[in-house]
Amino acid sequence: MRKHFFLTILLLGFSVSGVLAQWNDNGKLNSWTSVTVSRQNNESRETPYLKEVRASRNKGFDRLVFEFTGDIPHYQIEYIKPPISGTADEEIKVSGRYFVEINLQMLPYPDDEKLAQAKIPSGRLNLPVISEIKEIEWFEGVRPFAVGLRAKKLYRVQQFTNPTRLVIDFKQ
Repeated sequence: MRKHFFLTILLLGFSVSGVLAQWNDNGKLNSWTSVTVSRQNNESRETPYLKEVRASRNKGFDRLVFEFTGDIPHYQIEYIKPPISGTADEEIKVSGRYFVEINLQMLPYPDDEKLAQAKIPSGRLNLPVISEIKEIEWFEGVRPFAVGLRAKKLYRVQQFTNPTRLVIDFKQ
């Protein structure tokens, strides 16, 4: 019995450390990179809700803007390989040759239905780098997005306030 207890505690310790390691602050903000960038944003005072996602062409880069009511949630941004799938293991089709996942965490489903209806671009985008952005599946506070790119490019992650925004630029 004692042996099972210690084994359970040991396995629980590994499980918890694995979850925490996933959301450490990794990568630099405001600098061009191709490695994973993630932030815990533990100083949340207001519950974050996704309000709108915008995509635009700028001089030298394409920009994705995630605007929130409340604070910026935990997030992780990284290049991924297809196939792209949700929790039901069904393949999600996104146009592009390379793919970036933007994984937003701690986004609860709101009681107010208006807060659940974020504006998100649909279909192919007419931008130099970004082909398409598609929400993968919003499940238990996790809201991941797949971004299809025409080529593998460096990206830069920035956080802004008034209004609260997470911005990801892709070099052209």
